[in-house]
Amino acid sequence: MSEKAIVESVAEIVEEVTGIPAGQVTPEKHLIEDLDIDSLALIEVAVAVGEKFKVELSDDELKELHTVGDVVERVRKATITA
Repeated sequence: MSEKAIVESVAEIVEEVTGIPAGQVTPEKHLIEDLDIDSLALIEVAVAVGEKFKVELSDDELKELHTVGDVVERVRKATITA
């Protein structure tokens, strides 16, 4: 799966969970500071991303995901090794 497709899918998930338009969800956006995603919504996004891409995100990994790009990179790495 291309990085662009992953970004689009993550953006769609963020929109479904938070209502933030997918067009505003870009790799450089900080999940909390720029998109104002609270911790509960962030967990919901992580679960949805995990289900969509068959990726398990531990609590420790979740703490390291600061930007949309971080999420995309984590998914990309997991899908390459899968």
